[in-house]
Amino acid sequence: MNNSNEIIKFAAGKQSFSRKELLKNFSNLSEKSLSQQLYRLVKSNRLERKNQGVYSLPNSLFAVSKEIQELNEILKNKFPFANFCFWSSNVLMPFMHHIPILNFIYLDVEYDVAETVFNFLKSKHQRTIFFRPSKDEYNRYVAGTDAIIIRGLVSESPLQIIENVPTPTLEKVLVDIVGDVEFDFLQGTEITYFYRNVLDRNVINKKKLIRYATRRGRREEVEQLYNNAL
Repeated sequence: MNNSNEIIKFAAGKQSFSRKELLKNFSNLSEKSLSQQLYRLVKSNRLERKNQGVYSLPNSLFAVSKEIQELNEILKNKFPFANFCFWSSNVLMPFMHHIPILNFIYLDVEYDVAETVFNFLKSKHQRTIFFRPSKDEYNRYVAGTDAIIIRGLVSESPLQIIENVPTPTLEKVLVDIVGDVEFDFLQGTEITYFYRNVLDRNVINKKKLIRYATRRGRREEVEQLYNNAL
């Protein structure tokens, strides 16, 4: 069992929770081990510390880590006219049933500069970086790594700005997970579960969702998942 992911899953259904609740729920964890897990989760922005011994998921699912903030500054300075957005695999986990061990940063960049950005970052960053991996490449080399995955940014993608960093909206996430190779683990009953949880806990702009799904050639699949989740 990955304790960090299990704690995130436990947090997903609560406004906040205490260390005592966690200790009661995770009897396999010592107080010391739990403290270490909570420290790492807060440091990586996967949890927020509300009060002494009280935690919650971040107010924004797209809360940006220090690493993403630094990458954003580097790209804004080097490619001031490029459109891009950052997000993390952490966005997905609160809505999943079977939570995989993922530690990805997704960097969606407009197509005409994506390869240039890849070559630039590859020489600058310690993380392994993949450029628009195929399904076979993803399964062979990407899954299980702490990677940055550079993907194509579709024009007119629904984005938002959080802490001065461009990030996707949930409408974009709901469409991207339908068919993109990076989300093969989110298919079948898992994607149905994911849609239901997202719609239960968030307000989704259906017009924005369907507009983007249409641009990606996925309108029928997305509409079916959306309607089944209501």
